[in-house]
Formats: sequence, C-alpha cells, structure tokens
Amino acid sequence: MEPVEVDGAELLVRTLVRMGVKDAFNIVGLGLFPLAEAFYRHRDEVRYISALNETNLGLIAAGYARANRSAAFVNVYHASGTGLGMMALTTAWADSVPLVFTSTTSSRGLAGRDQYAAVPRAVTEMSEQFTKWSCEIPSAERIPELVERAFQIANTPPYGPVHLAFPMDVWLEHTMDTAPVRRTEVLADFTAAPEALARLAELLRTSERPLLVAGSEVERYGAVGAAVALAETLGATVVSEDKIADLGFPTVHPQFAGKLSANRALVDESDLVLLLGVELTESGLTRPVGFGDATVVVLSPDPMMLTRQIRPDLAVLGTPRPTLEAVLRELGPVPAARRDARLATAQELHRARDAHNAEVRAIRFDDDELAIGRIVTEIQESMPEGTIVVNHCASGEPFVEDLLPIADTSTFFGISGKASAQGWGGPASIGIQLARPDRRVVAVLGDGGFMFSSTAIYAAAQFEVPVVFVILNNGGWRDIGALATVVKSPLVDAESVMGWTFDQPAIDHAGFAASLGLDSHRVATPAELRKALDKAFVSPKPTLIEVMNSPEDAHEFSRVFTQSSD
Repeated sequence: MEPVEVDGAELLVRTLVRMGVKDAFNIVGLGLFPLAEAFYRHRDEVRYISALNETNLGLIAAGYARANRSAAFVNVYHASGTGLGMMALTTAWADSVPLVFTSTTSSRGLAGRDQYAAVPRAVTEMSEQFTKWSCEIPSAERIPELVERAFQIANTPPYGPVHLAFPMDVWLEHTMDTAPVRRTEVLADFTAAPEALARLAELLRTSERPLLVAGSEVERYGAVGAAVALAETLGATVVSEDKIADLGFPTVHPQFAGKLSANRALVDESDLVLLLGVELTESGLTRPVGFGDATVVVLSPDPMMLTRQIRPDLAVLGTPRPTLEAVLRELGPVPAARRDARLATAQELHRARDAHNAEVRAIRFDDDELAIGRIVTEIQESMPEGTIVVNHCASGEPFVEDLLPIADTSTFFGISGKASAQGWGGPASIGIQLARPDRRVVAVLGDGGFMFSSTAIYAAAQFEVPVVFVILNNGGWRDIGALATVVKSPLVDAESVMGWTFDQPAIDHAGFAASLGLDSHRVATPAELRKALDKAFVSPKPTLIEVMNSPEDAHEFSRVFTQSSD
C-alpha cells in the first residue's frame, strides 16, 4: 500500500481492522472525539459498542472475549473511567480472560501537572497487579506495533488482560500509515516436557483409584475432549472444581460425580488425584479439601498455578489438550478388569448424583410457590437447544450448576471464587451474546447482584442483543443472611438493619427494564414463568423476567453450603 498521512486515532482503528477485530468497546468523553470519529468512519468494518458506564462496558467486553476465546478491545475514559473499569480487569485476571484494556490519559505535554482527569503518575499503575503487561503509547507511529503486541500477549496462554494507555494528544498526532506491521504466527499450545509425560503416564498406569478433577482451564484451552478420552480410558471418576467459571467436563457424562467438596469421601479413598487446571480458591468459610496420602498432580499452562495453593507431588507445565493427548499415547492400553471396576464405581456415583438432583427438583415442585428447583426445570425445558447459560445468581448458583444437564461445556459460563464480583453476570451475558449470535443466552441472576450493574441492560436494548435475563427476586442479598447462618453470626437477624433487604421500598425490576426498552415480565407461578420464557426465547429483543422467589430458598442454600463443607 502507498503510505498515507493519518492521525493516531485513524491509525488505531485501521490497525484493528487489519487484525480482524469486528467489535470494539468504547465510551466517548472529552479528548476521545477523534477516536469516536475514526470508529464512525469505519462503522461498516468495526461494530462500535457502548454502555452507560465503564464498569458495564469492561464486563461486556470481557464476556465477549471469554466467549470468543480471543482478546477484545475496550477503551475507557481517563482516570475515572479506568477506575470504573477495574472490575473487568480483576475478573479477567482471576478467570484468565484475554482482554486488551486501554485508557485515554492526559496529553504528553501535561503529564505530571495534575491537569484534567489526571493521575499522579501513570494510569497503568492502577491496574498493574492484574495485568500481564502494560505500556503507555509514546507516539502515534508506534500504535500498530504496540497494539499488535498487546493482542499477542493477551492471547498467549496463560490468557489474561493487558493495559495500554493512549495520551489524548496521540489521537491527533499525524504520522504515516505504511504497510501494516508483519503479523507473527504464534504457536503457543505447548505440550509438557517428555519426562513429565512419562512420569504422569506411569502414575496413571500404576494407580489403583485415580480421581480426575476437571477445572476451568480444561474448557478454557479446548481440552474437554482430551479429558473425556483420558477418563474413559482409565474408567476413572471425574469431579469439577467447586466454584465453576468454565465447565471442564460434561455433567451428563456417566463418570461425572459432581463437585470436589461434595465428594470428600471419594477423595479420601483415592491414591492419585490429577488436578487439571483447577482453581482451589478458599473463602475461609469452609474447610478446604485435603488430599490425604494421595499422590497429587497439578497440570496447568500457568507457572503461577503449579504450587500456588497446594504443594503437589508433581507439577506439570503444559496446555491441557496436547499434554493430555500425549499422556494418552504414552499410557497405552489399560487392563480391562481394572478399568471396568473403576467404571462401575464412577457410574454408581453419577447415578447417586442424579437421584439427589431429582429429590431437589421435587421440593415444592407442584406448589404455586417457585422454588429454585422448579425455576431451573422451567428454564431447562423452555430454552432452545444450544442455549448458553450464564450463572450468577448467588444463593441459587449451586442449584443451577447441579440441576442443569450440560453436554456441551461451551454453553456454560460462571465466575470463580478468585474473581468473586457482584454484578458480573448481567454485562458479561451481553458480551457473550454479542460474540455468539448463533446461540441464545439466558442469564440467571440474583436481584442483589443485578443491582450492581443493572444499567447494563440498556446496552442490550440499544444494540438489540437478545439476552434473556432471569432475575431471582428474593427481596435482597439473601445469600449474605444465609452465610450469616452458616458462620453463626448475630447478623442473621439484622438483614433489614444492615440494608440487605430490598423491601422498603420494594424494587420493581420488570418495570425498570420496561422503561429501558426491554420486554419484561414479573412472574410468581410456574405457569407464568413458562409462558414468559417461551415468549422470550422466540423474541428478537432482550427480555427481563423477574421471578418472585422465596426468601426461604436462601436458607436452603445455607443447608447445601454447610453440607458441601462437611
């Protein structure tokens, strides 16, 4: 191409187009007009997505990146916008989301003078604990080089966010747009070292009672098929991590037994525990799972994960898919008698899990009152095949994870305990739906968490993103009261005093959604819920369904929570 003179804003958008970026996330403010104008000129090449604040915008972008398994580009407004966007960075760091997070900052000539929307030093210092790399763009001509490098770093395992700062005078600085920087082919799906493969295969070969724990990294790095193949070859039981962000194993598989903490007896009986990209975050409220005398192996592409939370007997650095495939080749055939004995145990545990879930579904199932088991059942039976479920409903989260049968692990999104952010689910579901327009997305949200980021639904209406938001309205942060019960705090009787209830005045979530342009329904019976869901899943518009949920379900949560920690 012939060199042409452009300003920095135009050069950035041209760079994004050349890199194949189809959607960009931004909120316009003072100093950002040149960038907005560049996006407007290229509106047929890059879709421009905005929101009412940077918290929502960043979480939408991060949801988009998670669904795509590829970095999203988001630009926020100076110091205040960066501060509001920090939740996106903390959750992206915690759940290994590739994100190119950028801030427009003070002009280079005014740096250090505490001028308009300034920071005392550098805006990238606000995020440095949570990013893989950060850089302030020194000049317009460096934009293509540094933006491409940012995407490469974010998209290289272990995935994570990066932070770039654009001084606002760089948007107006003129430079020559020469040929695009030559793209580097990055081959980062790496297999563990040969000695690690041989050692792991030998441990699996000689183990009598192996247990596989499938963590979020299994799905995150495309290794579910390899994990299933290994489990089936061994006949081994499989459990999941406790606070599921990405689901590492199909819950309908006959060797799946449920969550790690719900299978402590099984852990105690195992002689080998293989932790496949597992997040073992402790809340401090429950007794951590111990592995006793079992040999413990950790597999992860992240060197920070290998010995961070436990000291395993063997730590294997490698991305899970090629590493597990190589281990299978190294392992060779497993004696049929040994495999069949393990398989019988795994299948019995799976049947026991199914029987327990059937009991939970039956609680008040035929009554008018909507218990969480009935809510999940109605969602399951009404949603189209391939629907993506975003699970962020606090006291209801364990029920959604356990009761929904999931064959395709790519259709489930949650948030880890390491991320632990109220308000994540609503905006994230919008980004996921933007990234996966071929699927419908249903977000199951608690009313307390929804209120943290409730204005995000306006972006769904503005940009015609047909998410189905199901808000479980039990009148407040009932999970906080439930946890007070678990830890035997006197605050269990102080919900109203502490402001944990939303009844004076009561909040009308359906009315709020309608005022923002969404289809909305308030339901209180199974028949009303089914009718609203059926209508929502055939509508091209976003829909909010407010389910008048019983506060007593929070106490059911406390019972389940306590049992899982025993």
